[in-house]
Amino acid sequence: MHDHRTLRNAALLVAAAIFAVSCAMATRQALATGASSPPSGKVVLKIGWTEEPDNLNPFVGYMTSAYEVWSLQYDYLFNPRPDGTHGAELAAERPTTANGGISDGGRVWTVHIRPGVKWQDGQPLTADDVAFTYNYIVQNRMLNWTMVAAGITKAIAVDPTTVKLICSAPKADMLDATIPIVPKHIWQQVKPDAAQSWYQNKPPIIGSGPFQVVRVKKGSYVKLERNPLYWGKTPTVDEIVFETYQNADTMTQDLKMGTIDAAQGLLPAQFTALRGDKRFGTVAYNFLNWNYIAFNCSQGPSKGNPVLRDPAFRRALVCAIDQNLLVASAYGGLAEPGTTVITPHTWSNPDYHWEPPADARLTFDLGKAKQMLDAAGYKDSNGDGIREDHKGKPISLRLWALADDEPVQAEGKLITGWWKQLDIGVTLAVLERGALDSHFWNYEGNTYVPDYDCYIDATLGFLDPGETLPWFTTAQIGNWNEACWSNAEFDKLCAEQAGTMDRTKRAQLTWRAQELMYENAVYPILTYPKNLQAYNTERWTGWTPLKLAGSAAGPVFYSSCNIDTYLNLRPAKPSHAGDGTTRLVVTVIVAAAVALAIVVTWLVIRGRRRRRQTLDEA
Repeated sequence: MHDHRTLRNAALLVAAAIFAVSCAMATRQALATGASSPPSGKVVLKIGWTEEPDNLNPFVGYMTSAYEVWSLQYDYLFNPRPDGTHGAELAAERPTTANGGISDGGRVWTVHIRPGVKWQDGQPLTADDVAFTYNYIVQNRMLNWTMVAAGITKAIAVDPTTVKLICSAPKADMLDATIPIVPKHIWQQVKPDAAQSWYQNKPPIIGSGPFQVVRVKKGSYVKLERNPLYWGKTPTVDEIVFETYQNADTMTQDLKMGTIDAAQGLLPAQFTALRGDKRFGTVAYNFLNWNYIAFNCSQGPSKGNPVLRDPAFRRALVCAIDQNLLVASAYGGLAEPGTTVITPHTWSNPDYHWEPPADARLTFDLGKAKQMLDAAGYKDSNGDGIREDHKGKPISLRLWALADDEPVQAEGKLITGWWKQLDIGVTLAVLERGALDSHFWNYEGNTYVPDYDCYIDATLGFLDPGETLPWFTTAQIGNWNEACWSNAEFDKLCAEQAGTMDRTKRAQLTWRAQELMYENAVYPILTYPKNLQAYNTERWTGWTPLKLAGSAAGPVFYSSCNIDTYLNLRPAKPSHAGDGTTRLVVTVIVAAAVALAIVVTWLVIRGRRRRRQTLDEA
């Protein structure tokens, strides 16, 4: 039978174990609470994403994450927003006809830039840098910015704070053209061929924005530090760390634990759960992005199935797609059916989005789709269950989905099933991005020969709709034109809208261009997916959403045209600013745990000695 001392010692041992566990939990929580502010006193913002930048060279990178970093690293001459306002920009004032900034009917733009702006290495930023950036793009046809700089023939630095942009025709989108201004003294040493192919600018990267990229670890993080030379508002945040996650579940758990402060790219189930957590703000938004099928409509050399050249055949395929089911099944309801490449709920005064009227909408109806194919001459003449083309060959389509996009793959499975019900042979395959690109940009010698039938993908357009529509002009076949489609009226509309300074008339031209694409079913927009993000409102204040048309909720970060959140954020609690409280609490808890463990150990050893002594005496 145990005596009271043994029981006491056992109780102390249990208490020590409980206390140790409590200490460990408290330590973890304390560390999480102070995760955004290390002991050095720096205020650190940590954001998780599942899509890291492909390249931080602004002439090569194309991922949304790259654009987000560029918006912090560089300044734009103009920084427009879809509601007609603008953010921080290098232009000291926006040029107008009244102030003499716009002349020759919109062919000459005289822009005065802010004086005293410096690059992050301390050198002055002048109009010469602005002129260099535009000329570097125009003269070397830099792919990333050809649509944005279209129509500009040259840029001239008049004096250190004045630059003239000369255009071949009136340029209606000049104020909506977002081009990162790069330092001439660095980029003039980079050959243009290298700049738009293999070149990677290594940290610390020199720009003039509020933050500077100082370190990048592929597959892990991108780290930026506050720029002390920034001409604009001084941020409270000292460092921004974009953490890369391979798994959205892990990212969500880290957000809940406080390891990161915000997350972009959540899955629907995770997002839904976080919406009920009072510690976080959440937003499901669409901003310029869509999910689509690219049909190979090429009338030239092509390895695509010739039936896809026929608009009647393509329209029938579109009528065999249930967009509502795609929204519900592939996106958990966090999307809406798509129509055109100019997204809804984005622009105002005017709204550039065109919506097809009810009598022109291609709605889901398998019976109607079969009738459309019959009427177009695509029938199953031999009764084998597969329709033939006009030459009597069984129709078989290759449908591809991207390996890194689960919703796209889910859509591919559904669409394959529907098209097979039309008595069309369909083979669904999942391809890596590189493999798909090699089929799209397939050349035989110097001849472009696209080698695909149709594939499902997702992308996003430019902030100015007139820069997105020209993707599908004849001149862009083999480049931006994924449908390889050519239409003379469409080409004319795109050219005309680019030089139409009246915004209302310009909107009307873009509406007709969208209508043509829809009627011809060249690039069917399946859905407008919602981007899902969550952010900690318990520990941070100043999250600033981007204003979209009407009451549409915009992102608080990750929009590449709105950096207000990064400039406005500040810790919600004093201890969050890194005053060392967290470290002190953790230190005291650990020290107390160690002290208690020593005391308990001494008591247990002492109790055992006394018991042994008692037994010996007995």
